[in-house]
This record gives sequence, structure tokens and C-alpha cells, in this order.
Amino acid sequence: MKSLKITCAAFLIASSTLFSQTLQDATRLTTNEQFENADAAFKKLIVTQPNNGEIYFYYGENFFSNNNLDMANSMYQKGVEVNATNPYSYIGLGKILWNKVQQSEARTNLYKAISLADKKDAIVPMKVAEVYIFSELKDLDEAFKLLAQAEKIDPKNPQVYILKGDAFLESGNTDGSKAIENYAKAETLDKNSVIAILREGKLYSRAKNYNLALEYYKKASLIDSTFAPAYREKAEIYFKAGKYNNAVDQFKRYLELNNNCSARGRYAGFLNQAEKYKE
Repeated sequence: MKSLKITCAAFLIASSTLFSQTLQDATRLTTNEQFENADAAFKKLIVTQPNNGEIYFYYGENFFSNNNLDMANSMYQKGVEVNATNPYSYIGLGKILWNKVQQSEARTNLYKAISLADKKDAIVPMKVAEVYIFSELKDLDEAFKLLAQAEKIDPKNPQVYILKGDAFLESGNTDGSKAIENYAKAETLDKNSVIAILREGKLYSRAKNYNLALEYYKKASLIDSTFAPAYREKAEIYFKAGKYNNAVDQFKRYLELNNNCSARGRYAGFLNQAEKYKE
């Protein structure tokens, strides 16, 4: 994966009074693909909590999600420097190495993260499982073991079941039944989980049931109008259907939330297909 240098302007967001609440807000911006707003939020957090390794990990995740791997790695390393006993940044370092196909060094960091984690912390095994699920080089057996561990610790955490669904999907389960079963369980635990709803939509899109997929994306947008990925997915479906004006409208909504360089490039492609050459 090639790192991208993002040169677009960042927008400031208001921070909340409680640290945990503020970190949650910042990571939510990353999930919503509002990378530049998230960047501003993490910078504010670092000013108030300069020695908190967890902040640097999630700041690194923001860069990683936006394909800026060099900056992601820098943040993970900084997290270890400021707090060598915090497990999270070791996950980030392991993920970078795993994506470079340096498996032995990667596992050293990932195992260290597990060993440093609080035994009641379900997030660490879940984050390590993500590495094994979403990288090109997968280890789904290890991912399922870690998710079973996380489920035992926190059986009511919807993210556990979202990741289990992802793992089943990546395992090549052709009918998608195990994946949809877990996504549905996540939605049962949190009916407002736009991530679970988006995953269900993507599963149906993958099965070429675009009408049903579109309904899930619309549902996600109704629950959270700031959830940018839902607009992007709707735009892609309309694009496949040849409804280029609809695709442009949806991607315009996406840009209102995530106006970065790569997103504008994709938008330009939609405008071209809609014959909006001037725009």
C-alpha cells in the first residue's frame, strides 16, 4: 500500500470536557471517514494528554485508514515512546510490519500487545484480530481465536460480532449466512450500529443484490446523517446502475463530510460520467 500525502485544509472541531468522551469523538470521526476533522481532534487530545499511548495509536489508525502509512507508523512509534507499557501502539507497529509481509517481527509486536493487555480488555484482541482479517496476508484461524477470547470477555459488544462477520466473509463462505448472522446479532445488540448496517449492505452488494444493499445504506444514513461511508456506497451503487446524477448527488454529500484529495478525485470521475464537464 502506498502512503498518500494529504494536503487539504483541516477543520477544527469542538472538544468535550471528558477525556474518554473526547477520544470516542475523535475515533468516531475516523470511522466516519472524516479524516481531517479527526486529525484536528487528535492534535487537541495530545496537547492535554501528551503521554497517553492510546491516543497516538488511534491517531495512527486515522492515518492508516487514509492510506498514509508513513505517518501511521510514526504515531504508533510515538505511542510506544511515551508509554511503553500501553498495548495499543504495539498493535499498530505489528500491523505495519504484517502489511510489509514481515510476519515474524509483526507477531512479536502483536503478541506483546496481547501480553500487556488487561485480561478484562476485549478491545486489544479485537484490534489484533482486525490485522489478521483485513490485511492481504490473512490468518483467519488466529483471528477467530482472538474474537472468541473477546466474546468471552465482553459478549454484549456489537463490534465483536461485526468482526466475526467480517472474518466469515473473508473466509470465502459463499452464501454469506454466517457473516449476515453475526452482523444481525451486532445490530440486535445496538440497533443504531451504522457499521453493522453498512456491513450488511456491503454483503448484499457483493452478492449483486443492489436494491437491498441500497436499502441498508439508506437506513444507515437515516440513523446517522454524518456517517460518510453510507453516502460513498450509495454513490457506487448508483454509478454501477448508470444513474450518474444520483451518484454525483450522493458523492457530493460524502464530500461535505470528507473533502480530501482522493475523494475529490473519485468525485471527478462521477462528474465526468454524468457529463458535468465544467464541474
